Amino acid sequence: MPTPPRRRNLRGHGALLRDEILNAAVRVIDGADSEAEVSLRAIAREAGIAAPSVYAHFADLERVLESVAESSWVQVSDEIAEHVQQATDPRERLLIGCRVYVSFAQRHPLRYALMTQDGHAPPAARLALAVVTRGLLACRGETPDSVSDPVSDRIAAALSVALHGVAMLHRTDAPNLWLSDFSTDEVIRTLVDGATLQLAEAERV
Repeated sequence: MPTPPRRRNLRGHGALLRDEILNAAVRVIDGADSEAEVSLRAIAREAGIAAPSVYAHFADLERVLESVAESSWVQVSDEIAEHVQQATDPRERLLIGCRVYVSFAQRHPLRYALMTQDGHAPPAARLALAVVTRGLLACRGETPDSVSDPVSDRIAAALSVALHGVAMLHRTDAPNLWLSDFSTDEVIRTLVDGATLQLAEAERV
């Protein structure tokens, strides 16, 4: 169905158009099978604007995709924060957060690929890692606001890397070499237990 014509924003409301472009880009990306299907023309069409209008807010397609990746990191962090409220036990909260992260990658495979393909982590990705670090600190009996130490940071980073591997392997129904005999949840529980065990051992050193 063709996108209905878009009503012009009032003068001074350019930020609204920028948000509309980003929302349209998310819809195009989530509906695409590959990045090759994502173009400025497709995004503009989805937003109901002329393609040149995009350039008033983004220099090129790469800038649009970078902004989508950044906003997606914010989204997954917000989803984690929302779902972990279901539990009070620190380990269960960490498990829930890890499940939500992997689930996001499964639901939005192309967007997740964009989020993780760059060589440097955007600020919102670092905030997501900080969520994992605070979760581990809570499992160690420290308050979430505690200042993390190098050991906690390293273990949290290792857990995040492992979760990324699970997310990449399990984001489709295709069988894989190592995890076909285990559920995603079993693997996540094993990773979380391993990370918390490493923290406990570090305390005894």
